[in-house]
Amino acid sequence: MLGEEMQDGNRPSPSMVLDLGLVDYLPILMLQRHLNSMVNNDELGDTVMILEHPDVYTLGIHRNQNEIIAPGIVPFEVERGGSATYHGPGQLVAYFIVNMKNRGINIRDLIEMVQASMISLLDGFNIKAQGRLHGETGVWVEDRKICSIGFAIKGFTTLHGVGLNISTDLTKFQNIMPCGMQASIMTSMESELGREVELASVKNGLKNRFLEKLRINKYMEFNSLDELKSYSVGNGLGLLPEELL
Repeated sequence: MLGEEMQDGNRPSPSMVLDLGLVDYLPILMLQRHLNSMVNNDELGDTVMILEHPDVYTLGIHRNQNEIIAPGIVPFEVERGGSATYHGPGQLVAYFIVNMKNRGINIRDLIEMVQASMISLLDGFNIKAQGRLHGETGVWVEDRKICSIGFAIKGFTTLHGVGLNISTDLTKFQNIMPCGMQASIMTSMESELGREVELASVKNGLKNRFLEKLRINKYMEFNSLDELKSYSVGNGLGLLPEELL
């Protein structure tokens, strides 16, 4: 779905929602950094990316190579908060490119918005969760972590975000110490409920909650990188970095 057109005269730049399915980590990392620059420069409105990644491990700014337990794993070292984590199929990842200066908020405000969206969604599945900050960030079900959170800030704008375990293969966390903790703390919606959970229903519910919390009413939506590329090139908009063109 294509909503508002791009900036015209004094019209504010619209937001984007990128609902991309299963996509490799590196191109999305490059895209986040590119869009972060555009949002900082008011060339684009706040943007939310929702997707899954194939198996990948990453290390944040508090990186500790000792948290990578299994041999042969080469993690991406990135600028987000936290340390080691895993992304893979069945985990719904959301990245937020949000200009906090324009919104008059700080990173704690954004994290609390995201946590509230997660908690509301999980409550609809009869999973009672709570958000934590400081040493134990994320969203937790009692003493089990169901959602990891790690943001970065460049300029006035965020990048990176959250990973919600829906049907994630939790054994993949055994290759690392997720954010310095034992892999056994990790849980998923399916583990908590003891049944299958349709990813699409979670995605749609979470997307709507994010947009509501962020008060994003008008936006362009793209459902693949190819769709985004075609629209960007066709309209001369520069929405992708050169490496992805």
